[in-house]
Amino acid sequence: MSVRPARGRPRKFDKEEVLQKILKEFWIKGFAATSLDDLSAATGLTRPSLYAAYGNKTQMYLAALRSFVGQMSDNAMPALSGAGDLQSALEGFYQGALNVYFGTRKQALGCLVFTTAIADVASDTQIKKAVSGFVEGLDAALAQCIHSHGPHLEAAQTHSLARHASGMLMNLATRARAGAKRDALDELAASSAALIAQAAVTQQGD
Repeated sequence: MSVRPARGRPRKFDKEEVLQKILKEFWIKGFAATSLDDLSAATGLTRPSLYAAYGNKTQMYLAALRSFVGQMSDNAMPALSGAGDLQSALEGFYQGALNVYFGTRKQALGCLVFTTAIADVASDTQIKKAVSGFVEGLDAALAQCIHSHGPHLEAAQTHSLARHASGMLMNLATRARAGAKRDALDELAASSAALIAQAAVTQQGD
């Protein structure tokens, strides 16, 4: 009588560590250009193992987006509720975002949302919903920051300035992805924060 060999236990792995490898792959290539073979090679896991842990490719990308947004929240958002004036808050916010865009790399990857996900919102409703949620949350956080430093601004003025501030973040992300140097982006972030803060002061007097 033959004896079946015992099945080996599935190899254990750190889901968060692997997710960061998935995130990096999508961050470099974007959603459409990243294949399942790319993800398998980057993580060292087979397709069935990836599916079992994270779901299909879209679900993996959405998990990577959530992880990226979490990194942005941890690094950039605290500045918006910190002590100091509006200019300092916005500059700290931009610096925190740039820290994420560059990491320890000389060449920045930019923003996973603004420089990769935005290309797929027209063809994937789940990615579109995730991007919309990120942008809405960003606008709301910036509006709250601006309101706290300029409570006498009208709501329309506050939200307009918030959209300008979030637009500058997209500008920084795009320039970072395109190869702009960190010192040039630091200077742009500082001057932009100053301009928005000055606009808030001017509009309060209207």
